[in-house]
Amino acid sequence: MRTKKAVYVALTLVMVFNLLAASVISAAPSQQEETTYTVKLGDNLWTLAEKYLGSGPAYSAIVAATNAKQADDDTFAYIANPSLIHPGWKLVIPAGEEAGELLTEPGAKAITITFFEEPDTLSPLYTGMWFSDITTDLWLVPLWYSDDQGTMVPELAAELPMAENGGISEGGTVLTIKLRPEVWSDGAPLTADDFVFTYEMIMDDGNAVQTRYPWDTFVDSVTALDDQTLEVVMSEPYAAWATGLFSTALPKHILEPIFEAEGTIDNADWNRNPTVGVGPFIFKEWVAASHLIFEANPDYWRGKPKLDQISIRIVPDGEAQKAALRTGDSDLGVYMIGSDQPDVAAMEDVEMVGTASGYVESWFFNLISEELAEANGLAPGHPAFQDKRVRQAVVMGVDRQQIIDELFYGLYRIPPVFWYDSAYEDTSIEPWPYDPAAAEALLDEAGWVDSNGDGTRDKDGVELVLRYSTTAGNEAREAIQVVVQQMLADIGVGTEILNYSYDIIWNTLDAGGPIAAGLYDFAEWSTSPWDFPDPNTGDWLCDEIPSEDNPAGSNWQGVCIEELDELFAEQAVTADVATRQQMFSEIESIMHEEMFWMGVRTDTDLWAVNDRLQNERLSGVNAFWNCWEWDVY
Repeated sequence: MRTKKAVYVALTLVMVFNLLAASVISAAPSQQEETTYTVKLGDNLWTLAEKYLGSGPAYSAIVAATNAKQADDDTFAYIANPSLIHPGWKLVIPAGEEAGELLTEPGAKAITITFFEEPDTLSPLYTGMWFSDITTDLWLVPLWYSDDQGTMVPELAAELPMAENGGISEGGTVLTIKLRPEVWSDGAPLTADDFVFTYEMIMDDGNAVQTRYPWDTFVDSVTALDDQTLEVVMSEPYAAWATGLFSTALPKHILEPIFEAEGTIDNADWNRNPTVGVGPFIFKEWVAASHLIFEANPDYWRGKPKLDQISIRIVPDGEAQKAALRTGDSDLGVYMIGSDQPDVAAMEDVEMVGTASGYVESWFFNLISEELAEANGLAPGHPAFQDKRVRQAVVMGVDRQQIIDELFYGLYRIPPVFWYDSAYEDTSIEPWPYDPAAAEALLDEAGWVDSNGDGTRDKDGVELVLRYSTTAGNEAREAIQVVVQQMLADIGVGTEILNYSYDIIWNTLDAGGPIAAGLYDFAEWSTSPWDFPDPNTGDWLCDEIPSEDNPAGSNWQGVCIEELDELFAEQAVTADVATRQQMFSEIESIMHEEMFWMGVRTDTDLWAVNDRLQNERLSGVNAFWNCWEWDVY
């Protein structure tokens, strides 16, 4: 709980620390001059401060002096996290008198966020990874945010396009977007031309972007009418335009010369080192497997953020994140899960908060046939999964409620449909039950029996052994795999655990993505509708199946059901809510019967927040949308 008493105690500690600063330094050799020190294996700032400044608590003087030096000389380290320094880093050891002055100066306001998955890139064009996406709220803001109440808040746009202000044409196919006067962090003006350039980069075949949907499906043209006015012409009214189009813009003046020289921006340094952005914070650095640093933008249009710095610390796993939260080395823990609740509840100054984000922990069945695989340059799934009875049997052979109760303290539910807890959920649909006897009967009916007595079912000489893939190193998912492996073995279905690292699992076909290539039989991760909170998604469209001609296709399961395809296409251009709800009811009925997707558990975004972090209003869509207001006491 955030209380005045806590603030009073914190201020008292600051006063005591300042009073002790002089005595902290007094033991340092009086003749010491400022020196440069190169970090060696085993060093830490506390022991360095004890050795050179006479007291461990004086380490913050080394941090302040080194960071000040780095601003003028980038051969020196930038210390984002005092508990994390690396061999080879150059530090400044200040003179005793200077150290005393640094310690009595008001410190910078900074917080640390922990990630246990490292972003694969910072460019929004090349990622579908949640850990990458949420960073953009800091440094590459959108036209408008969805706040913690689900209200759209203009950011780069001067106003939301509406029919009343001329922003939406009478037929709903033309958007006219007025932009605020804005500049990139290097001072260059941000104009409508940046958005046109972004559209061109998404659509150009030279760029292996994550996806071209919905641009290639609904957008005819994007034009700069003038510097502050953008026009988007659509082939049909696109219902999800507010969340599906232009999450942000790319800096044309930085990336266009690279594209002109190389014919692609795939390898642009900006993708990992985006020193030019637009937003409340400015990207400072990314040290692989260590941290990312973002510093306050003094020219942000709402005013300089209250925090001076936000650092993202990369930790090995969820347990390491909890350890950092416990010791106060992390102010905000991300992607917490229900099984973390007891540990977080035991932390005196940390609380768990949740936000609805539309995410659902899911199973995806590989329906890629031999014929489709040959035609599209993919790998086929197990032939058993061409029969929906086998897919249904696998689902009925797994006790999802037991998994939720035993691994996640019963804090989740089994979602009956993909669009659970939304206006588009058909509440008459029930989850497939846990019924191993019915599962075995279905497998028998489909011809998969144990003909050779080895304990695993087979058919036509093919063993029913399925490749079960997820994100390597995710302890919760790997724990599920162990349980599922035993449950499926009980009905005669074998599983081979085949996991892939975070940096490759969701890559596109041409970037070596194993799931996109079909190298699995069923896979698990958490996902949400593409345009959440709008229900539109393109995961199961026929024309989204990857191929050599369409490597960015995102239908990695090879699902192509004509009736489903027509419904998805129709709902995307339907404005009437009641009509659209009926379409989603039909979509959900087909998905339930065909069973190419299964909801393992609901997946509300859970965060662990240290009490010292104030004013955070986390959103399920744009998580860090109000980061300029965040503060610490």
